[in-house]
Amino acid sequence: MNDWGAFVYGDPCRECGFRWTMPPTDAVALVSGLPPALAGTLAGHSGHERHPELAWSVAEYVVHVADNLRIWAERLMGVVGGASPSVGGYDERDLARARNYRAIPLPAAMWSLTRSVDDWRSAVGRAPVTGTVLVHPERGDLTRTDVVLATAHDAWHHRADIGRILRAPEP
Repeated sequence: MNDWGAFVYGDPCRECGFRWTMPPTDAVALVSGLPPALAGTLAGHSGHERHPELAWSVAEYVVHVADNLRIWAERLMGVVGGASPSVGGYDERDLARARNYRAIPLPAAMWSLTRSVDDWRSAVGRAPVTGTVLVHPERGDLTRTDVVLATAHDAWHHRADIGRILRAPEP
């Protein structure tokens, strides 16, 4: 098992409490439950809400989580399809600029998240539990379990960011 996430964020994560030792099935359930949980949390909100200490608005965080899940689903399916296990890194800030996250409305972001979760779950389900290894330039060798935990952490962490934004007093 790769310890990159626990090393960088702590176990549990210092900011969101995510436990890197959770079973992969629990991590899949966490990600699977994200769209309905966020739909409830975000009811009555515009998605434009911000926190002065965080980079993005609520809708931008939702889009980022959707993009991250989709990217990792694509990476898993590449390996499942016989491609090289080497995957490239990406800069989330560059992707946010390229996709113009600020212009994506919350309903579209939530639609994207729901689709990405479905695609991610499908890719995770198709990737063999043993023998699936992706080679990341910064994180090293990642098993299917490592990918599941890393993407679940990203989703959980940014759900916590969204909660922090919504709890912040209005300026």
